[in-house]
Amino acid sequence: MRKLFLFVIALLLVGSICVLGDDADEATRWVASEMTFTSDRDYDNPFYDVDFDVIFTHEETGYVLKVPGFWDGGRTFKVRYALTKTGEWSYVTICSDKSNTGLHDKTGEIKCVEYEGDLEIYKRGFVKTDPNLRYFVYDDGTPFFYLGDTHWFLGEEDMSSPESMFYAIVDHRVKQRFTVYQSEPLGAPYNLADGFSSADLVGFWNLDAKFKYIADSGLVHANSQLFHVTELMKYYNPIYDDEYLDRLCRYWVARYSAYPVLWTTAQESDNDFYYERGDSIFDAENNRWVKVAEFTHKHDPYKHPLTAHMEHTSFCIASGSSFRDLEGHTWYGAQFSFNYDTPMPWDIVKDYWENGQGKVIVNYEGKYDHLWTMTFGARAQGWIAFLNGMYGYGYGAQGIWDDWFNNEDSYDGRDIIKPEDKMVTWQEALKFPSGDQMTIMRSFFEEYEWYNLIPRFDNPEYISGESSYKNKYKDLVKFKNTQYSLASIDNDLYILYLFNDSMFSATLKGLDNTIYSVKWFNPRTGEYSKEKNVFIFNRKYNIGAKPDYEDWVLVVEKKTYISFYMLIALMLVAVTQITRQVRRKRK
Repeated sequence: MRKLFLFVIALLLVGSICVLGDDADEATRWVASEMTFTSDRDYDNPFYDVDFDVIFTHEETGYVLKVPGFWDGGRTFKVRYALTKTGEWSYVTICSDKSNTGLHDKTGEIKCVEYEGDLEIYKRGFVKTDPNLRYFVYDDGTPFFYLGDTHWFLGEEDMSSPESMFYAIVDHRVKQRFTVYQSEPLGAPYNLADGFSSADLVGFWNLDAKFKYIADSGLVHANSQLFHVTELMKYYNPIYDDEYLDRLCRYWVARYSAYPVLWTTAQESDNDFYYERGDSIFDAENNRWVKVAEFTHKHDPYKHPLTAHMEHTSFCIASGSSFRDLEGHTWYGAQFSFNYDTPMPWDIVKDYWENGQGKVIVNYEGKYDHLWTMTFGARAQGWIAFLNGMYGYGYGAQGIWDDWFNNEDSYDGRDIIKPEDKMVTWQEALKFPSGDQMTIMRSFFEEYEWYNLIPRFDNPEYISGESSYKNKYKDLVKFKNTQYSLASIDNDLYILYLFNDSMFSATLKGLDNTIYSVKWFNPRTGEYSKEKNVFIFNRKYNIGAKPDYEDWVLVVEKKTYISFYMLIALMLVAVTQITRQVRRKRK
């Protein structure tokens, strides 16, 4: 029933009838509400001719929230807002045309009540960044696990029925415990290259319905603004001067900032949309998308986390970002991938960790399942991200991110992806095993304090790729493994992901000389092996062989804080006591 109800809302929105707003004197904390106002006069072009804001004041604390309003056709203006504190609020409207009695100096009161539902995003508040933390948190400080699903053609996704592509994918990803919907508005039925007019509103009504459903489903929406990156980078259009871009960003913020969102600016706009290979006519110093990010942050009353979708790491990494010093830039949306027949690229992940200004880092785009990789690669990217200081992963599946493909074989260093593999529907893509394996990955990390894991990269104080094991012929096999990712919490917990296609593992170092529990975790099935206890003698643990040639996760956790030498002493005491008892019985 809920989906059917929201589907009807979507149809009404596309028909320009407002049903989102409650225009009531009560609102729910963190949940988007809406008020509608009617201008007492017509304007030649309302988008350009008049500015409209609503100032909300929390009566108890005096906290002020200034929210931009937006024109929605004819004489209709709206404000979409989310109140951040419970209690009584007052509001007053501000219009640049102060003689407009329908828009200026309208006042009222709103009571904000606590959210009583089950969705974490509304129980805990909008996602934010903290300059002292490398992961996202909810407003109440609870760590937010970023697991995204990629949709670059949001504007084209069908929502004509409750079973259509848009609704079906959102619902399925929610069941799989994804937390983020990553989108670009490509395919939205508007054209902003010739100015803004009423003809463009149908495109925004389409996006309105989708933004609302995503939010009502409990997902955070990491959205790119306005249009494709090439609109500002590949061609020069004089209409996109600073004033017009400022107004467009204000309009985008006015419509969508009241939802739980993250701003991602534009596809591969950081640092210059591949200027060096000829894809852009603007270099990093003249990147027009920097202005979009600046204006978006300026108008955003909630100061949502903002980034710019980065070029592939072979072109741009954190130290080369053209957005890194921009006010409001609080996280990096990396595009990180590599072939699995090559060593782990430590220089890239280290750059983000060491030169990322302590900001949140997310592997926002990797290789899409059934396009540039297959099940293994789509799964491995998530584990590699979280264990290398990227506390978030943007998963992508062919047929859902888009249905484009190159009609030739692709190779990711492990699998060959043939053209027939790439010809999949969104219904088939929803059934990819890698999607369910993202659920497994999230559940695993939430068993531990994933947000306290520190990446150890190839630090010789914590790990050596050199190890050995005895094969079935009892021969000692020595090897060096370069395909692993390790993170630890001090030397209390080690989580090691081994993605080499052999049985080689590694040697862990820096452990205390005490007892640790050791167990293997299967990232394909979510099953653990039987736990065993090991005594550490020389602060090292030679893991030996992996269970098989697939990827595996090893969990090594300190069992007790009794040192090995204390343990030996206790054992000697116990043996002495037993010996004495035996002697007494003999007497």
